[in-house]
Amino acid sequence: MSDLATDFIQRPQAQNFTTIDPNSTGKIETQQKTLGQAEFFKLLTTQLASQDPLKPMDDTAFIAQMANFSELEMMSELNDNFSEFTGVQQFQASQGYIGKKVTMLVDGEEVSGIAQGIEHVKGDTSVFVDGKKFDINSVFKVEQP
Repeated sequence: MSDLATDFIQRPQAQNFTTIDPNSTGKIETQQKTLGQAEFFKLLTTQLASQDPLKPMDDTAFIAQMANFSELEMMSELNDNFSEFTGVQQFQASQGYIGKKVTMLVDGEEVSGIAQGIEHVKGDTSVFVDGKKFDINSVFKVEQP
């Protein structure tokens, strides 16, 4: 079995890249690139294509690699589902704000008003106060009008 494939499964599935924007004031920016299913299968195909035909990969090692990747993929899917559930739960709880006085912190200042509506779009929940849209996470106080 290739050590490269084993390392891929056993190490965190991310690489950090540091770049310097030539148009900035020298700010260094670190970006993270996640290795996904396509990269794993490309690595696995390369590993299978370049193995010695007289010494094929051990079946148990191959199955362990596939099981590890399957577990990683399921954990990622679970994380996505949990994030979606949290957003829907926040939307459900926020509906109780309608008709109540909400106080929010916006740009360092307190803003208060009666919540007129709630909106949930692409995982983000917003509250409408006096015809303006605010992030629900900025609300820190809810009271009867």
